[in-house]
Amino acid sequence: MSLNHLLFILVVIFALLWFGLLAEEKWQYVTLGQPLNRSDQPGRRWAGVVTYVFGQKRLFKDKYSGPMHFAIFWGFIILTIGSVIFLIRGLFPSVGAPQGVPAVILNVATDVMAVAVLVALAMAAFKRYVLRPKRLARNFDALAVLILIAIVVLADVAIEAFTIAVTPHAPYAPLGSWLAGWLKGYGAVFDRTGLMVSDWVKLLALMGFLVYLPYSKHFHLFVAPLNIYHRNLEPLGRLPRLDLDNEEAESFGVGQVTDLAWSDLLDAYACVQCGRCTAECPANATGKHLSPKEIMVDLRRQLERVGPLLRLPEDQRTPEQAETLAVPLAGGIIASDDLWACTTCGACVEACPVFDEHVVKIVGMRRHLVLTQGDMPAEAEMFFRNVENAGNPWGLGPEKRDEFAARMGIKDLSRGDKADVLYWMGCAATYDDRARKVAEATVSLLKEAGVDVGVLGTQETCNGEATRRLGNEYLFQMLARQNVETLNALGVKTIITTCPHCFNTLKNEYPDFGGDYDVVHHSEYLARLVQEGRLQPKAQRKVSVTYHDSCYLGRYNNIFEAPRAVLNAMPNLEVREMARSRERSFCCGAGGGRMWLEERTGTKINQARTAQALETGAEMIATACPFCLTMMRDGVQALGAEDRVTVKDFSEILAENLLPMVN
Repeated sequence: MSLNHLLFILVVIFALLWFGLLAEEKWQYVTLGQPLNRSDQPGRRWAGVVTYVFGQKRLFKDKYSGPMHFAIFWGFIILTIGSVIFLIRGLFPSVGAPQGVPAVILNVATDVMAVAVLVALAMAAFKRYVLRPKRLARNFDALAVLILIAIVVLADVAIEAFTIAVTPHAPYAPLGSWLAGWLKGYGAVFDRTGLMVSDWVKLLALMGFLVYLPYSKHFHLFVAPLNIYHRNLEPLGRLPRLDLDNEEAESFGVGQVTDLAWSDLLDAYACVQCGRCTAECPANATGKHLSPKEIMVDLRRQLERVGPLLRLPEDQRTPEQAETLAVPLAGGIIASDDLWACTTCGACVEACPVFDEHVVKIVGMRRHLVLTQGDMPAEAEMFFRNVENAGNPWGLGPEKRDEFAARMGIKDLSRGDKADVLYWMGCAATYDDRARKVAEATVSLLKEAGVDVGVLGTQETCNGEATRRLGNEYLFQMLARQNVETLNALGVKTIITTCPHCFNTLKNEYPDFGGDYDVVHHSEYLARLVQEGRLQPKAQRKVSVTYHDSCYLGRYNNIFEAPRAVLNAMPNLEVREMARSRERSFCCGAGGGRMWLEERTGTKINQARTAQALETGAEMIATACPFCLTMMRDGVQALGAEDRVTVKDFSEILAENLLPMVN
């Protein structure tokens, strides 16, 4: 065995052991999280890996970064094949190099991908250091990885060229053969020396890259595919249920990293730190300090800070170590103001290329603030008190719930009536005069189409959606059980809602409490009635409208086309899309319980969204959510545009088209 061969073996063994120990250590940190089944439905999970790992689907939303990352990823795959062959031949010199057609195919693929990767690396460097988008950090880590990848690729090309130069009848390679013809002019000694130097440059760069990865955000190269496989397959709008009956629990919610599920901790290592989540965050875009990316970074840092300490027996921890472990995530590591700024709109989750789940962590920490620390904004405290005492956020009596059925001439299930379809009023339509007009328009359309519809009347109470997202899981579960008991006792099967927040909670979260119903948003139901010809829009004056996608209807429940279908069915009505629509819609600012909290920092989110709507030049803004309706109306007034733009629910526009008496 030559000295060169021995050193090669030692370098490879040392690097693999170092990487393996670091990776194993990080996995041990991940397993500190709570158990959660993320191995069900393997078919869907593998399909996701194919689509989002090998197809890089989410990255192609960015027309610049998508092709760039696709080239780097597939270049990494193809060049890894060559690197494996390189390592095998270095460890076992007797193993011959590929020959014939397979060698030519591998050489061509390697050369093509080498060029593609180098171009992609240049694009990445240009974007990060010349274009300098706000979301991308310019630090040593990013630069080091770009340089290491470039060195590995260039060394690979050099090895191929020098090998062809010193090997008679070597397999053809586009780049290698061309370069070899030039290198032969320097003589055999030069070429053999160049080959040896190139071998060592590649080995050291490759092994250095491997060892450096666990210290870098680029560890996601190994973790992201695992994270995508174990991604959440439940509806995005379904928050995990908190076990409030655990008498041994000393705290509730996410107070420490160990209160998170193991998959949440895996998220921290999968995070690319690309900043797409923060770039899409409406709170961050309007001047709030909240950054979903920084929450993931802080989570990873805290995990690595306390991970080694948690593995020590309690009696072996120093007072300083015990103090470090006592610092809570919520309000300690992550500022309370950041947690309360979140609208839970889900834009961060939708933007993340590796399926990190930011919202569930934020709500988990809100739960800890409310249930364990008793720390919450004053407005939230008042909101909880009103909901608990009166069954609605306004703190008003049940009389309003008793009036609607009689006024609209529909059935009231609280008085013993039976109906095919239950219309869930929701607190907004019951107690807010403007939102009640949407309920009246919707019910009028249902009656026009001959739908047998009724309401719960005085037996309806708040469904608890905002209560849960503001962190008061105890009150939410009390409301959920009460409503499920009422609905089941009345034999309710089909529910229509006008509020996406009610819709999401009844559809996706009430099944955890025994409430399984066919829950339909009024946009879906009315679109179906229009399609079936039971509602036939009439010709009208030409008017332009832009539709605002509600986060909880669109991103959370994938309902984008139904409201548009209704609008497009009306003759002479022109729908103009905003720059940010459908999956990339910008939140109105009311989600996550923010409807009930004051917004004191930066630009108001509803005004930012309203400005985007006004840019379309449309005469009307259409919504499909009572919260969005309120926020957009307030935005229009704040921006002084009420004399030229009106805000209406899409159902009101349809009702005015079909039923002129509806105002």
